[in-house]
Amino acid sequence: MHHVTRVLFGPSPSEIRARVSSKKPLLRYFVDTREELKKLPPHEFLATSFAFLHSPYLLPDMQETVDCLLYAKANHKSHILLYGDRDTDGVSSTCLLALFLKSHPAFRELTISVQTSSDSDPYGLCPEAVTKIKKIKPDILITLDFGSSQADEIEELTRLGIQVIVLDHHEIPARIPANTFLISPRREDSKYPEKKICTSVISFKLIHALLFRMSEEYNRVYQVEEDGRNVFFLNGCMIEESQIGQNERIPFKNELLLPKQESPDDSARLVFYHQNAKIENLLETLSLEVDLSGIGTITDMMPLTGENRMIVKLAIRSLRHCLDPKTNSKRYGTIALLKKLNLSLEKLSTKDLGWSIGPALNAAGRMGKTEEAVKLLLSEDEITADKRAADLLQINEDRKERTKRNVDRMERYFARKPERTEKPVIYCYEPDMEPGVSGIVATKMANEYKKPAIFVTPDHGDARGSIRAYGKENALDLLNSLSHLFLHFGGHPEAAGFSISLNNLPTFEKELYEKAELWLNAKSTSIDYDFKTDLTVLPSELNDQLFKEWKDLEPFGQGNPDIKLGLKDVKPFHLTPLSGGKHIKFHCMGSGSLKYMIWNKGEEFQILTSSVDTIDIIGSLETNTFRGKTTLQFMVEWFGQAERA
Repeated sequence: MHHVTRVLFGPSPSEIRARVSSKKPLLRYFVDTREELKKLPPHEFLATSFAFLHSPYLLPDMQETVDCLLYAKANHKSHILLYGDRDTDGVSSTCLLALFLKSHPAFRELTISVQTSSDSDPYGLCPEAVTKIKKIKPDILITLDFGSSQADEIEELTRLGIQVIVLDHHEIPARIPANTFLISPRREDSKYPEKKICTSVISFKLIHALLFRMSEEYNRVYQVEEDGRNVFFLNGCMIEESQIGQNERIPFKNELLLPKQESPDDSARLVFYHQNAKIENLLETLSLEVDLSGIGTITDMMPLTGENRMIVKLAIRSLRHCLDPKTNSKRYGTIALLKKLNLSLEKLSTKDLGWSIGPALNAAGRMGKTEEAVKLLLSEDEITADKRAADLLQINEDRKERTKRNVDRMERYFARKPERTEKPVIYCYEPDMEPGVSGIVATKMANEYKKPAIFVTPDHGDARGSIRAYGKENALDLLNSLSHLFLHFGGHPEAAGFSISLNNLPTFEKELYEKAELWLNAKSTSIDYDFKTDLTVLPSELNDQLFKEWKDLEPFGQGNPDIKLGLKDVKPFHLTPLSGGKHIKFHCMGSGSLKYMIWNKGEEFQILTSSVDTIDIIGSLETNTFRGKTTLQFMVEWFGQAERA
C-alpha cells in the first residue's frame, strides 16, 4: 500500500563538486545515478545524430511490409487505408505515414485513405471499425497503434482479400493473426534492441526502411574485421556467413571519417549510417520525417533513456526546422499549430511536446473529434492549416473546461465519501461525469491520493474507465484479473483503459477492491519515501548558471525525469494569489527576483505559511518566456515541514 513517510533530501551542489571529478560534476553525477542513462557512452549521450539509430530491418515483418508496399507501388491501382487510434501516438503515427506516402513521388499514384477511431467506437478493431473497413474495401489495411491483440477481427478481414499490416507497440498475444504482417518490438522474435518504442517511431522506421529499400545500398553485404574475425552486415543487421549467398562481400571502409563523438561504438550502426550517408538526400529526408515520432514518444510516456532519447532530440531539431521561415517547409499543419501555441524556433523544448503540442492533438480524440487533428496535420496549404489549428485549440479549450467540471465533481464525490480514499485503489464513478477526459482525472486522483486510481464515466450507453498506476505497479495486471467484466481493455502498464457495461459497474467495484488487495500485496508496492530529491540547494544558488549545469540531461520525461530540487527552511514572502487563490506565486528570502509558482494548492499554502516561519519546498527549475523575455522560475511540487531523514 502507498503511504506518506518523509522526504529524502539529496546532496548539495558543493558536496557533489567535491567528490565528482569531471568538467561538469553535476551532470556526471546525475547520469551516474540514473541506471539507464549511465549505460550510454558519453559521446552518444551528448550527440544528436541519425548515426545512433538502429536499422529498421531489425524489426519483425519489416522486410515483408516493405515488399508489400512496393508491390502496391508497382500496381498503381492499389488502395491503402491507414486506420489509426484516437490518441496522440495514433494520430502522429497515422499522419506521419500518410504525409510520406502522399508526398513521395514513388507512391503518388496510390490511393491513400485515412481513418481514425471515432468518439463512439470502442478500442481497436471493434465491430464498428470492421464495418467501416468493409465498406471502404481497401487492398491494404495498415492499423496504427492497435491490432496486436485482435487476431479474430484481422483474420475476418484477410478472408475478404484485404492484406493487413499492423504497426503497434502494445502487448503481444499468444496468437499472431495468419497472413498478417505485425511490426512490433515486443514480439519474441524481434531482434530490435529497444522494446519500448511507440507506434510513431515504428511509422518513422517504416519510412526509413522504404527509402533505404529503393536505394542501391539495399542488400549490399559489408564485411568488418572484429577481433581477428570477419563479421557481416546486411541492411544494418548482422548476418551469418552462410546467409550471404551470391552477394558480393564489400570490405567496410570508414570513408566518412566520423570523429569519436559522432560515431557509434558498434559496427552495425556504424556501417548502416555510412550506407545511409551514401544515399542521395536520405538523411535530409529523414530529418524532415522524424518530427511527429518525437511527439508520440513523449505523449505516450516512452522511456527517454535509449534510442527514444535520440529520436526526441532529432524531432525537436526537425520541428525547429519547420518553424524556420527560410526552409519553406510543407508541414503546413504542424507549422500552424506551433505558431498558434506561440512556440518559438529558439526555445522549442521537450516540455512543449508534452505540455502543448501533444495535449492539443490529444484533445480532439478526447472530445470525439479525432478527425480534426488528422485534418490539421494533413493540411495542404497555409490558409486551411491556420483555420484548422484555431479550431483544434478551441477543442482543447473545451476539453479543459470538461476536465475542470469532472475534477470538481470528483473532489465533491470524495468529500462526501472520504472513506473511499482509504481503499487500496481509488475509484470514482457517478452518472453525471462527462466522457473523454477520464485519463486526465485518473492521473490527478493518483497524484492526489498517492495510490493507483480509476475514474469511470458513462459513454454512449456503456461506461469507459481509465486506470493510472502511482508507483511501479502494472495496471494491465489488475485489468487482466477483471477482464471477464469488460467489453474491451488495453493500454500500458502505467496507464490503461477499458469499456464496460453500466450493469457491470457494481460488480466491478466490488471485485476491484478484492483483486486490488492481492495485486498490490503481490507486487510489494509500499513506498519508503514520499519524495526523494536529486539535489538540495540554497535559495541563493537558484540561478541560470546552476540550471545550465544539467541542461545536457534533456530531453526529460519517462525514465529520465526533470531534476528535482529540495530547499530547506525557506521563508516565503510577497505571496500573490491567482485565480481567486487557487494558484499562488511568491518569492523566497535569498533568491532575488526568482518567482516560485504553485498550482491548485494556493489556499493550502497560505494557511501553512500563516502559522509557521519557514517551510521546506520541492520542485524544479524551468524557463518561462513572456513577451519575448525569458526568465527562470521555480515550479513547486510539494511544500511543508518535512521530517528529516
